Amino acid sequence: MFPPDKSFHRFAVSRLHLPDGSVLKNQVIEYQQTSENKFSARYYPLTEEIPFTEWRGGDFHWPSDI
Repeated sequence: MFPPDKSFHRFAVSRLHLPDGSVLKNQVIEYQQTSENKFSARYYPLTEEIPFTEWRGGDFHWPSDI
């Protein structure tokens, strides 16, 4: 298996804080630059070890403009 494209990033965090105030535990965050100033992003539960995923731990605050 090869690592994802350099414009693709994946990391996992202990706590993901969403704009509505909710907090999700053990989440994977993926984002990719799709054009000059545009990004696509998603998050989902960490249920198993995923290759090429950086564990950052701690807290991540999801931006309200995504």
